[in-house]
Parts: sequence; structure tokens; C-alpha cells
Amino acid sequence: MTNPLREQIFRENFPQITDLRNQVHISYWSDYHLISQTLLNYLPFGRSLGPTTFYQYIDYQFDNLLIEARRNLLFWSLSGANHFNQTPVTQTTLFFDETFFWHYYIPVRTREITEAILQGNRIRFLSQFCLSQTQIEVEFNEIRLRTTEGGTQLVYCHSKEYTYKWSDSLWEVNIINHEQALVNPANFSQPSTEPNAFGRETEYQERLEQILNQPDDFSIDAQYWNSLETTEVDSTLPSSSSSLPALSS
Repeated sequence: MTNPLREQIFRENFPQITDLRNQVHISYWSDYHLISQTLLNYLPFGRSLGPTTFYQYIDYQFDNLLIEARRNLLFWSLSGANHFNQTPVTQTTLFFDETFFWHYYIPVRTREITEAILQGNRIRFLSQFCLSQTQIEVEFNEIRLRTTEGGTQLVYCHSKEYTYKWSDSLWEVNIINHEQALVNPANFSQPSTEPNAFGRETEYQERLEQILNQPDDFSIDAQYWNSLETTEVDSTLPSSSSSLPALSS
């Protein structure tokens, strides 16, 4: 017998559930493939983040990310989500899809990203998001520039990891890579050389067009930094930025 109250709560809190198998800009580690669309909306996978965009995200969107992460935990509980072996779903890990990012998005944005790096701007991208009953982890990688005999190449390095433990109600920041060189870093990883779209080239292109419609900012916007004290933020949300230490660009 169904529970009308439970169904009402479910409909009100989760009007849209997304199947991760249809998200070509994301890969994931879990045999359970459903996630709240509102949580996914706060995970900017598949695109690069310039300095201003990056700090706008961690300064003002982390509160919303926490809210939607908690809501997704509730979704798992209310829906009775189980793995294939019938154990309850308690965690999931999402990654950026290398084929989409390096073979669809980056080729279109190579010139802008290269110019931004040469001007001293740090360009990051969301590389991993982990959600569990105990914490969430948000990890970023950074794009760097490497010069070779044949020209220049965009590579990437680990950058920063933000961890929020539900029990502590506090963001912890871990700088994974302290190297400052934006050009010719000593430690870096090279992108995958062979794309694998699994026969979904049309879906990859459609997702690319959606992301390219979003505004990009590869430089530092002085107006943003000058307006931090007056920027309007939803007063109904708790402030997570007060828990963060001072950050460098």
C-alpha cells in the first residue's frame, strides 16, 4: 500500500530526477544512476572556470550546494534507493568526462584559455564531486600551459579540494598542488589523446552547445572584487564563506 504523505513529500522535494547515464559530460562511480536535478544544477562539470567565476562559485554557491546535497540524501532515503545487491545507497562519486572536456569543450575554448593563462589568470575546472552520509568533497583541477617544439599544449594539475563534514558544519580546504608556474609546470598530467564518445557524438555535441551558451569569464573581473561587500545574497541561506580561510587567486 502506498503512503500518500510520503508520495506528496517526494513530489514536492524532487520534481525532477536525472539519470546519470544520459549525462555525457559526467562519468560516475556507482551502480545507482539517479540523482536530483537540482543538485546537478550546482555542479559545473564540463566547462572551465576563470578566477572570478571560480570564486563566485565557492563564495556564493557552496551554500546552495550543501542544501541540494542534503536534499539528495533525503531522496535516497525516501525512494528506498538500493544498489544491485539490495544494500542502501549511501554515497556516489561524479567525475568530469575526459572525452567531453578535452575533445569537445577545450578545442573550442583553447585560444581564450591560453591567452588567459599567459596573462597570469588561473583557469580551473570541477574534476570530482563526492557525496556520502558523512561528508561532501568538491575537487578542482587547474589547466596549465606547456610549451613544446611543436607549439603549446594545455595540460592539467591537481588544484584544490574542499571537504564539508556534516558533523562539523565547516569547510576544510586542502591545496593539493602548491606549484605556482602557470607555464611549463614541473608536475602535470596530459589529457587523454583518444576520444571515446561511445557512439554518442550527437549527444556530446548537443551538450557542448548548451554549455557554450553559458557565459564564460577567463579573466579577473575587478568589479566583482570591489563589490564583494555589497553583493546581494539570499539572506535565508546560511553563510559558508565565513568558514573559509582567506584564499589566493
